[in-house]
Amino acid sequence: MSDPESPADALVALHFAFPAAIEEEMIDFCHAQAALFSGFTMLDADGYGEAASLRTTVETVLGRARRKLLVTVLPQQRVEAALAALRAALPSPEIVYWALPVARFGRLS
Repeated sequence: MSDPESPADALVALHFAFPAAIEEEMIDFCHAQAALFSGFTMLDADGYGEAASLRTTVETVLGRARRKLLVTVLPQQRVEAALAALRAALPSPEIVYWALPVARFGRLS
């Protein structure tokens, strides 16, 4: 039985913020988990705040951590499997995630 608040076909935008140094590992992970991640977008980002781990002298001087942001849209029922697979492959407290409901998703052509 599906919850009326979260229908079986509901989509979620799953976001991951992580150190730029592990970009290739994240890309490899997503390609290896193609059944969970059919596509994704990678963006450059800067991390600020108490939790930002400043790894290099440049980051310390600038006061921000070089990060990447990976975004993928997937069915809500795949979110837990995606998180479990990533925890097993790349367990790191520096990988932060959040999920947001997607109201609409499609292509313009």
